[in-house]
Amino acid sequence: MSKTSIKLKVKQDLWFAAHGRCEFTGCNKPLYVHGVTMDECNISNYAHIIGDSENGPRGDKALSRKLAQDPSNLILLCPECHRLIDQEGKDKFTVEILRNMKKEHEERIERVTGIQPDKKSLVVIYGPKIGSDTPHFNKDTLYNTIFPEKYPSATSPVEIQMNNSVMQDGDSDYWAAEIKQIESICEERILKPLKEHEVSDVSLFALGPQPLLVKLGTVLNDKYPIHIYQKHRSHDSWKWFDEEESNDICVIEPEDKSKDPVLVIALSANAIKERINKRYGDEASVWCITCANPLDDMLRSKEQLKQFGKVARQAMDDIKTHHPDATSLKIFMAAPSACAVELGRIRMQKADLFWTLYDYNLEKGEDFETITIK
Repeated sequence: MSKTSIKLKVKQDLWFAAHGRCEFTGCNKPLYVHGVTMDECNISNYAHIIGDSENGPRGDKALSRKLAQDPSNLILLCPECHRLIDQEGKDKFTVEILRNMKKEHEERIERVTGIQPDKKSLVVIYGPKIGSDTPHFNKDTLYNTIFPEKYPSATSPVEIQMNNSVMQDGDSDYWAAEIKQIESICEERILKPLKEHEVSDVSLFALGPQPLLVKLGTVLNDKYPIHIYQKHRSHDSWKWFDEEESNDICVIEPEDKSKDPVLVIALSANAIKERINKRYGDEASVWCITCANPLDDMLRSKEQLKQFGKVARQAMDDIKTHHPDATSLKIFMAAPSACAVELGRIRMQKADLFWTLYDYNLEKGEDFETITIK
């Protein structure tokens, strides 16, 4: 441990650069509050990278005394991490490693504190049961996803879900209960702050049965900036990819448009097209929104999601034009979660047909009617 009495100005400079948090990679512990009692305190340690004694940890005969009061040679740590680098791991944590820790932490703090106030975003999660499973969301992962373009408006996200619910999507009351939950929480905790300008936009992370995601999209609508994120299975990440994608989304129109319209959205899998064609045969005019290569992780960029919204909006207009006597549209989906939400957001309540949404029951091997959006 240090034998040097660090000057107050040096301590202040280091504290501000580290923003009062431990600079050891992976720790980031706040040093101004007790971890158990949450009482305000100061548990910071000012550790030397090159020891202030040539006989101490990482000591150097020529530099130890020279750099003893140099802020660039000090790293702010919690007591546990300070003990680790100077005792248990003194041979493992070299000068180079500690300098990199300090550099990366302080550069991150500078980026975070440099974000403008108008970049504040309300983080929202929606994760009802899918079958018997309830999706799990890691708050830190979600907050890191929106950074550095945005920063969260609160220390905890808004959750649109019923905690500890025993209902499943096969239960008769499940869909009505979830819809009520969506409508009440969205109105009070999302739409109200947007209307009153308490927040400027929303960052949405949603997983769940697709009819409910569509319903969520209709409630949030397109009047406000809603940034929708997609969970990528192959990379276990929510971050959008920047590369251009050639997996274009398109509409396949039915040759016979004289029957009642049915819409199939086949982006995640091809099998749904065969299943719905077999179900209706020649009894319906089946429209299909699909892509060149349907697969689970087909949605990778924000531009693709935007393309889906445009294609879906045009499809709704065309269906209404070619089926002037129809009053409702049956919709079957195998699509990324973000597309399901976006489908709801592009809906025009006064112009579109009623939507009857179906969901696939794996145990029964069939699609069943869930909710109707009017």
